[in-house]
Amino acid sequence: MVMQTFSSIIIVDLVTSNMGYWAELRDWLCKDPAKLLTECFDKLKQPPISTHSYYILNETIQMPAITICREPAYKEEVLTNIAGRYCSHPKYDTCWFHYPFGLVDLEEFFMNSTFNQNETFLPFQYGLNGLSDNVEITSSLHFYNGRCFTMRPRILLQRATKNSGYSMILTHHIQTDHQYFYYESEPGWHLFIHDSRENFTEISMKASGRVEYVFIRRNEEIEIKLQTKCFVKVDGNQDLCSTLNDYSDLKSGEICIWEDLANKANCTGPWMYDINHQPPCSSCSSMTHLIREYKGAYDSEEKNACNCIPPCESHLFSAYIQSRRSFHQPEPNTQIWIYYTTKLISMVEERPNYDTTQFIADVGGSLGFLLGLSVLGLIGILEHLTLLMCGGASRSGLVKRVKHVNEKRLSSDLEADKTSRKSDDTVDIAIVYP
Repeated sequence: MVMQTFSSIIIVDLVTSNMGYWAELRDWLCKDPAKLLTECFDKLKQPPISTHSYYILNETIQMPAITICREPAYKEEVLTNIAGRYCSHPKYDTCWFHYPFGLVDLEEFFMNSTFNQNETFLPFQYGLNGLSDNVEITSSLHFYNGRCFTMRPRILLQRATKNSGYSMILTHHIQTDHQYFYYESEPGWHLFIHDSRENFTEISMKASGRVEYVFIRRNEEIEIKLQTKCFVKVDGNQDLCSTLNDYSDLKSGEICIWEDLANKANCTGPWMYDINHQPPCSSCSSMTHLIREYKGAYDSEEKNACNCIPPCESHLFSAYIQSRRSFHQPEPNTQIWIYYTTKLISMVEERPNYDTTQFIADVGGSLGFLLGLSVLGLIGILEHLTLLMCGGASRSGLVKRVKHVNEKRLSSDLEADKTSRKSDDTVDIAIVYP
């Protein structure tokens, strides 16, 4: 009975295997090629990205932009005089309780209470490669940091030395012997190092992570060595970036935040440039409301809703303090040196990891492989058909032959069992009756 079942399984497997080849061939013809081509076209449309890290040695050097902000940022006596009562910084509500909104323009108030360029840089004591004509200085107004000045290079440097970099002498309004514990923060200078294409902003956002920061005291001479890392992204459908040379995601993000603050307060401040859809604040309540909203955005550690696309090529500058010593001058001046010691730049670049050549290779190789499998499957089918048709036995004849063989084996096994039992009985009688 066991042999009969085993024979049936052999026959069923033989027939089923033939059906399996046809099923595989049908699946390949109807599904696999289309799926394969779709995957290859998807990879060609949105190729996978690989990251490559390497170093390059430039022939010239592009210096970053340097933004300098004073601490404290405002002229206390001017604020107090215009506000009508003591005022050390416009962030305090008391500065606006008696402010003459109808008489003094807000922009005039902020510009007069901050420091201009001549009050920040000693004349002809700043420049790049020893010349002031090699730099461009622009000013920007900020609520907390007051008026800041950004220095950008006009030339490319041929040498990487201390004397060929930035050099400047800054002059402070607070004397050295002044007891500065009276102020909220130590008097000095906030130095921000960033890409020359970017505009400085005091509001923290995602792009602010590319800005290097150093605090410099009064009567100090400091040497800062720079190192640069360049990141190159691939502009894709899901991860967009900008290739415009004059694009600044810091500035775009700042304007986006300003627009939101102006809509909440229904007015704007003098430091909020390019916001024209709301009028300037004209009362104490509107001004204090705007300042509270601005403070919330300034102190917030949460990600803002302004998803400005980053530049495709960005630079990260690292500052290393080489020397920090006292700068002996009769006035509270500060000497700053910023330079490179090498032309070597670290590059991190994204590249598409799939192109037309790989597409042709994948399609041709995969289709050739599947075609080979189909040929092998066809050969297997022909072999089984030969066994069935040319072996002299049909399916029914083969079943009869297998059944006849099984019956003969079964009858021979029964006769062997009878003989064995008979011999066992004889042995038992002989033992009982000796």
